[in-house]
Amino acid sequence: MIPPPPDAPPAISALKPGLSRGLRTTITAVVMVAVILIGIIGYAVIGFGYTATRVASADRTLNAVVSHQNTLNATFHDIDTKFNALNSGSSFNPQEARSVVDQFVTSAKSAGKTVDSDDASLVAATRGLNDQSWLTALSRSSLDRESKRIVHARKALANAKTVTEDYALDGQFLQAFLDATIDVDALATATGNADIAGAKATLANMQTHVDKALQLSTAPGLPADMHDLMVDFQKLVSDFGKLLAAAEANDEAGVTAYDQSVTDDAKKIGGYQFDTMTAAIVAFYKPYVDGFNSEMAAATS
Repeated sequence: MIPPPPDAPPAISALKPGLSRGLRTTITAVVMVAVILIGIIGYAVIGFGYTATRVASADRTLNAVVSHQNTLNATFHDIDTKFNALNSGSSFNPQEARSVVDQFVTSAKSAGKTVDSDDASLVAATRGLNDQSWLTALSRSSLDRESKRIVHARKALANAKTVTEDYALDGQFLQAFLDATIDVDALATATGNADIAGAKATLANMQTHVDKALQLSTAPGLPADMHDLMVDFQKLVSDFGKLLAAAEANDEAGVTAYDQSVTDDAKKIGGYQFDTMTAAIVAFYKPYVDGFNSEMAAATS
């Protein structure tokens, strides 16, 4: 009996090792996960790096602003000192006081420019922190912390801006007031020399200075007495004009009457407590200066 022929050898393709469909799916999934992980890690690394750069840039800006704190405080203190120097003592010299006021008006305006420049820098820094927000989602806490520091710094500068702007206005009032006070001395000299023409010219200048001071007398920080003072100054100018007119007309009764009015006006003006008024100005600004320092402290914490 002839045995049956052996089975045919398997096809080469059937012998070639291959991947099952399930295994191929698994490998594909693993590769996809790896790609996603690499993307996430890359996103995080780039995001953290970008955040660090933005925070460092904001820090440099903030530190520059903070470095101006001592300078601004020195300016505030210097102006307060000059306000307190404007007293009603017997040694008061309006010419010297006018020079002092000129200095603190200049200081206030210069400080105001610094505040504006610093605030603009902080606004730019804030924009930098919020740029590319899609890239910094994983490090938002660092950016938020820096943003809060900048918010405190900007609040500090808002206080400083109020002080510098209002100091400048108050100083302009004092400039006009002191000009009027200097005119009083010149008026006394002219009338003492019987120089009616000179007295009239001086009185015209005085009228201009008094009117300007009256307009500025309600500036922030100035006590109500400052306005009342300038109203009384206006009456002095008016009565002095009438006195000069009576003198020119040889009106003895008029001279006597208006001379008494001028004397009464001068006495009333002399009754104002200048020390109290200047102290009130300093007290008005203290909360703003304290707020400036408090917010700056929060910005550096």
